[in-house]
Amino acid sequence: MNRTTLEGLARRVAESGLTAVTPSDLDLLAAAAESAGVSPVLSSVLVDPAEPLVVRERAFSLISCAVSGPLRTCHALAA
Repeated sequence: MNRTTLEGLARRVAESGLTAVTPSDLDLLAAAAESAGVSPVLSSVLVDPAEPLVVRERAFSLISCAVSGPLRTCHALAA
């Protein structure tokens, strides 16, 4: 997961809701959350379609905030 990917996910959620994001994209975000030390409970709520949508959207928000800090400090090389 990189900053561009995260921004794209956030844009889709803002425009069309969490259902506009594929399960595989949510899995990538959950993996990034795990790497960033986010509670695994939040990640499991995010990827579980049985959870209420509003709860999953809150998890998305919290995870995105937690993951965005480390992504901002990364550097990308361009050719």
